[in-house]
Amino acid sequence: MRIKLIGCHSTMNEVHAQGFEQEVDCEFLDFNFHAQPEKLHAKLQEIVNKSQDYDLIIMTYGRCSNSMLGLLSPQVPLLFPATHDCIGLMLGSTARHMELFKENPLTYYFSQGWLDYGRTPLAEYYEYEAQFGEKKARKLIKMLYGRYQKAVFIKTPGIKDLEQYRKKVREIADFFGWDVGEIEGDTSLLTSIVKGITAPESIYVEAGQVITLEILGGSKRKRIVEE
Repeated sequence: MRIKLIGCHSTMNEVHAQGFEQEVDCEFLDFNFHAQPEKLHAKLQEIVNKSQDYDLIIMTYGRCSNSMLGLLSPQVPLLFPATHDCIGLMLGSTARHMELFKENPLTYYFSQGWLDYGRTPLAEYYEYEAQFGEKKARKLIKMLYGRYQKAVFIKTPGIKDLEQYRKKVREIADFFGWDVGEIEGDTSLLTSIVKGITAPESIYVEAGQVITLEILGGSKRKRIVEE
């Protein structure tokens, strides 16, 4: 089976750590597309259109502000996680993500991909400070992140310098006055998707079928490769 993977930089480390790039044709997109869902949707559709000679197209994107809504792959089926975003994917499921949210809804989660390629709250503050000055920047950042109380790092397999990431999370937490925590990630969902196997929280879309809100809710699921 020839598989095309379209992924976000936030999941690239975990894919590389498990050697999946040797099995599938990988293409990772800039993390900043998340801030522009319409552009992300257009870019995904563009790559899907160019990937119609594969047997399966997989994506490491979840619902991600409904960027997947309306995507159409004319001749090749699609497979992607049913999680809301990369945090749920790194935790292994939306169920676990929601369980942790219920335990502490004031927690901000970080993965290694988020720290390597994303726009952290601290980076966002420095951008505002350069643009508007310290006083307005602090007011803006408090409006956006003032309710959070804890920063938690999701530890996933293959991290080469764990202390480096812990240091980054502590720096962010210290700036905002947050507590710091760490949790074991779960890449089993990511692994199954990259192998072309559906899981309880993955979504399979037949070739020629437009992705709808109903599908994003997880109603269309199908095993395509036997374990």
